[in-house]
Amino acid sequence: MPTVEDQLQLEREMYQLGADRHKFMHAKRQEQKMESLGHYGQAITEIGIEPLVEKIKAATEHIKAGKAGINYSHLQPLLQLAPEKIAAVAMRTCVDQLSSTVSFNVLANDLADKLWIETMLDRATEREMHYFLTIRGRRKRKKEDIFRMQNTTEWTGRERVTTGSWLVLRVIECTGIIRIESERTQSKTINMIRPTDVVVAYIKDAIAAGQLLCPFSLPMIIPPRPWDKDLEGGYYSYVINSQLIKDYVSEIAEQITGDEPFIKAANQQQSVPWQVNSWQLEHLQFAWDKGLEIGKLIPREGWSIPPYPKHLEETDPVVQKWRWEARHIHERNEKTITKRVVIAKMIWVANRFVECEKIYFPMQLDFRGRYYYRPPFLNPQGNDIGRSLLQFADGKPISNESELNWLRVHGANVFGHGKLNLQQRIDWVVQNEQQIDSCGQNPWVHLEFWAKAKDPWQFLAFCHAYQEFLKHGFGYVCQLPVVLDCTCSGIQHYSALLRSESMGKLVNLVDTDQPADIYTTILLKVLDRLREDAQAGNQHAESWLQLNIDRTLLKPIVMTVPYSAGRSSHITQVQSWAYERTTELYGNTKSWRFKKGALKAIHYLTTIVVRETDQVIGPAKSAMQWFKFVGRLAGKSGTLLKWVTPSGLPVYHKYTDNASERIELRYLTDVRIRVHAYIGELSWRISRMGTALSPNVIHSLDASHMAFTTIDAFANGVTNLGGIHDCFATTPAEMATLRDSVRNSFSNLYSSNVYENITAQLVSQIPKEVADKVPLRLPLGTLNTNSVRNSTYFIT
Repeated sequence: MPTVEDQLQLEREMYQLGADRHKFMHAKRQEQKMESLGHYGQAITEIGIEPLVEKIKAATEHIKAGKAGINYSHLQPLLQLAPEKIAAVAMRTCVDQLSSTVSFNVLANDLADKLWIETMLDRATEREMHYFLTIRGRRKRKKEDIFRMQNTTEWTGRERVTTGSWLVLRVIECTGIIRIESERTQSKTINMIRPTDVVVAYIKDAIAAGQLLCPFSLPMIIPPRPWDKDLEGGYYSYVINSQLIKDYVSEIAEQITGDEPFIKAANQQQSVPWQVNSWQLEHLQFAWDKGLEIGKLIPREGWSIPPYPKHLEETDPVVQKWRWEARHIHERNEKTITKRVVIAKMIWVANRFVECEKIYFPMQLDFRGRYYYRPPFLNPQGNDIGRSLLQFADGKPISNESELNWLRVHGANVFGHGKLNLQQRIDWVVQNEQQIDSCGQNPWVHLEFWAKAKDPWQFLAFCHAYQEFLKHGFGYVCQLPVVLDCTCSGIQHYSALLRSESMGKLVNLVDTDQPADIYTTILLKVLDRLREDAQAGNQHAESWLQLNIDRTLLKPIVMTVPYSAGRSSHITQVQSWAYERTTELYGNTKSWRFKKGALKAIHYLTTIVVRETDQVIGPAKSAMQWFKFVGRLAGKSGTLLKWVTPSGLPVYHKYTDNASERIELRYLTDVRIRVHAYIGELSWRISRMGTALSPNVIHSLDASHMAFTTIDAFANGVTNLGGIHDCFATTPAEMATLRDSVRNSFSNLYSSNVYENITAQLVSQIPKEVADKVPLRLPLGTLNTNSVRNSTYFIT
């Protein structure tokens, strides 16, 4: 049985892992001469921008005036780029070389070279810039492409040397971060660049602090410390940023007693013991080592590029096709590096804890009250791979057919049949029982069956659990988390908040024989509109109909509308869906981005989808507009908005400008510099205050629902519970009880007038001088929220 000392040793390991990662990243940046991208490098870079800009501006004024000055005639390159960008290039280049042994001439030449590249790219056309960014090659290859650009000009050798040297000297003069030190060799004296003692000491302290500030959070091996009134708990030693609430506001602790539902639910959720599913880990590790691509699992080393067809001429179409495919694969590998790293870390954590009988995940809340598990990578809120690797440590026996059916429903859901009614899902599993049993025994003989599931790794974990049940029968202790998900929860909350019966019926707040599907409802309206336009001769409508639009296009858009997603987000979602669908139907070379008029077609469909969605969820859109108006009023008047959620959490809604400006560079990384405001003055982000208010309110209600559900479920005997906002997991034996808690808690939450409560809190904070501008609050509808208690498909 692990002890507190064992846990403390694990937390010391967390710090060591964080320190090792920090040291590795620092060494890598030094090796690659990219120190300016590190934490201390960015701070040093920022310090030098402002004084350097003033020096550059003064020099350019002298050059334009034709005044005499040392080498001013050779500083013409300073006139070809904005002073802020020149300063950013100079500071980045000098900071990148802080830990290197480099001569003054080498640094000056390197700076001039990067400044020339940045200047020429600043003149590049959009098409030239797109081509430059998609090229994967060495710096020499990229420079060759810059020379081919239509507005590129060369600088003389004297201009390069003079400009680079002048900028290095100005960096020394303005910042004091580097100095020139003469070094005598056998034949000559070389001026070397060295960091000053002050900078060396600063970097040393920054590295030491960084190692302590970046612990690698891991699951715990004993139950976490309960959170108290001071919002302290979780890990047993002090871990940076381990407060219960992210973006912690000190005033919160002054307003709570420690008995609030949001604290009680956090303690209950983090007390649930989990285990790594060793059977699942073994098969996942096999697939990872073999470089297989299954669902979210992508090849460990990336996708391999086919061999170059050496026997053909370069102009041959086959060679041209190979080039396109090779570039596409290379880009894909580059874009998925982070995903592969995340998978590797997930598997590492699973292997690290696979022998532990019980592990725990300390909780953390965002400022709206939404619950998150603190350890990253492997936790019950992960993707398909991560969730499949975890099971409850204290399983419950399946004792009857009803409990078994919840296991079957889960299997059908993760396979992709979540829109069938419950009996159809159960029947599907029974009909495919033989294949499921076979997959649970030997997955790799039956790969073609389980790998085509919507969530293949969770489905495989289900297959193994179901196979174990078939072997043992009733009484089998099932540890598998079975999951049920609320239907479009954002609209569910708006429907209950506004008592809208029309919206409520579309998201299963009312009991029906078949599950309602708001996405399909909107899809049918979109298809009707496309058919009408196609008959009228609209080519865009015709092209969309040929792609066989389905609910997968509508779902991400409709889901994000309640959270104030804007048009640019919707366009991106439509474009992404179109790219995937055309690639699937026509192959890479004829994919969506190569079709003429694709952008106009995307805008056309986005307009239709958003318009039809707005009509279906009209009451929610009206409420969103009300919240947006109030949020903007608060922003304009510099007013912090606050409300207390039903679960007792004070939410602070304040978006101030981060008082910084971004210097955008095309070759080097952008530089962000802080703008120093007068003390006491805040620059409010008025637009953000408006657009963020309605989603923050809905998120806070969603979080309260999770808190009340957790408390109710534990009170009714549930001991295994996991959650992802509107998604609830437990064992098959406990699902019926948890499902009742989800429905009853939602109904209880909205039994009072929550809309009146929250809007009254907000309006009371608007300054009197602008209070008369607040629109009238919306009238409530006729929906009876008690109907949720008996809704079969509220959570499905």
